[in-house]
Amino acid sequence: MPKLNIRTLTPKDIPKVAAFIATGYNDDIFFKWVVPNDEDRHKIVTEYYKIYLSAKGNVVHVATDPTGEIVGVTVWLPHDVDDSIYEEIDKAAGIYAPQFRAVADASHDNSPAEGPFFELVGFVTRKDLQAQGIGYQLLKHHLDELDNKGIPTYLEASTPYHEKSVYRKFGYVHHGETINFKNAAFLYPLYRAAIDKE
Repeated sequence: MPKLNIRTLTPKDIPKVAAFIATGYNDDIFFKWVVPNDEDRHKIVTEYYKIYLSAKGNVVHVATDPTGEIVGVTVWLPHDVDDSIYEEIDKAAGIYAPQFRAVADASHDNSPAEGPFFELVGFVTRKDLQAQGIGYQLLKHHLDELDNKGIPTYLEASTPYHEKSVYRKFGYVHHGETINFKNAAFLYPLYRAAIDKE
């Protein structure tokens, strides 16, 4: 497992971290549905994440290696994030706004009915370093803090929940039905209650 430094996002990090996330999601089947044009995807997803990374109340952790290179990122939004971010996303998404809006609407319909909770909206580790524990360390970093506060979490995974999933290791369970976007892409809602450590 690589030696990591996990720190909180700073404003000057935003362009680089947004581009890192877009690179990580470039071949993801879900983002291929949202932005089907290969030439547009990285730019649009970068702009999309710049909005999330600037959102009030977010919690973003950046994992870096000993040289300072980014190797992983988690992006958490509070359940009551200001809805105006979705108008910003519509503008940034341009011709792809209907897909982004469909995702936002489906997320609102499927997320837990009551807060507080945090939603994991971005989770990327560098491709050549996957399956080395970076994602586990990043998730644990924030989940430990939320457990201490008694705050649950929610997410919509773009790959099916399976036996070796890092989400299963942390106690996430299915939350409602799979979200189906025209049989071309799917999201798998998962929920995790806060764990009392005492």
